[in-house]
Amino acid sequence: MSKQDYYNLLGVSRSATADEIKKAYRRLAMQLHPDKNQGNKSSEEKFKQVTEAYEVLSNDQKRAAYDKYGHAAAGGNGPFGAGGGPFGGGPFGGNSSDFSYGRGGSTGDPFQDIFGEVFGDLFGKGRTSSGGFSSRSKPAKGADLRYTLNLTFEEAAQGCEKTIHFVRVRNNAEEKATLIVTVPAGVKQAQRLKLRGEGDSGSHGGQSGDLYVVVNIQEHSLFRREGNDCIIELPVNFAEAILGGQVEIPTLTGKASLKIPPGTHTGQMFRLKGKGFPKVGGFSVGDMIVKVTVDTPTEVTSEQRELIEKLSQLIGETPMVRSFKEKMAQYLRIKK
Repeated sequence: MSKQDYYNLLGVSRSATADEIKKAYRRLAMQLHPDKNQGNKSSEEKFKQVTEAYEVLSNDQKRAAYDKYGHAAAGGNGPFGAGGGPFGGGPFGGNSSDFSYGRGGSTGDPFQDIFGEVFGDLFGKGRTSSGGFSSRSKPAKGADLRYTLNLTFEEAAQGCEKTIHFVRVRNNAEEKATLIVTVPAGVKQAQRLKLRGEGDSGSHGGQSGDLYVVVNIQEHSLFRREGNDCIIELPVNFAEAILGGQVEIPTLTGKASLKIPPGTHTGQMFRLKGKGFPKVGGFSVGDMIVKVTVDTPTEVTSEQRELIEKLSQLIGETPMVRSFKEKMAQYLRIKK
């Protein structure tokens, strides 16, 4: 019977990194380990195969030979001649037919180092004094998981409930999980919500891992956030800036009316108390900050130009312009 490709056995690509190969083997080992599948010959055989694959692919030199010559590198009729490849007999060194995951005596197994490296983490390092593995393994906590939760600007400000779907490992098998996450009002970008015990299940009676829901707040077309304040840029035309007036602006909860006083200039700010983000777990609420920008037209008709020129003559110099000119004249006199 021809051997199955080692990469296919582990479910990784041929360009997989060492870390990806180790993670794939850990996952399969948890599912197939004989202590968890007692009496299941099929599972036992598959366990031997994936461990043999890991023994080769986790070693840079053996992996390079396998990538070049395939299973032929192990010997027999391969390019290294009868009696074995450059690493000795068996799967690049050792005798795979003697593979054992035993609970007792020493077997001289070539995969003992793999147990020490990988199974020690999975099964509580339950070695016996003779180098095998004990069925009495220590409880181990399950892996923590991470889920990115996308929220609108308003959902982050007001709080909400979101239903999430994700995959986790329970009882050595993947399962699709559905949870309702309660998002408190005022959450911030990248804030983590911890759902205790909702991660992967532990082994040998160990507690389950946790699920960390990481908040990602989507950008808003009008608002941005600074601390717990909500910032909005409000453009007004030059007539409104000169004469003042009443304008409507959007807020996180609806609309509000804002009075623009006569003579408003670019950069002037107005504050609407309590219209920002609430503090998570607290009673204070941020404000809405309105920053004014005077929107100057870039194109005018001849009639508009005539009126603006006449207005300019009637207004004369404004206070800021007059102050600037005085300071400039004083500076230039000093420089002479």
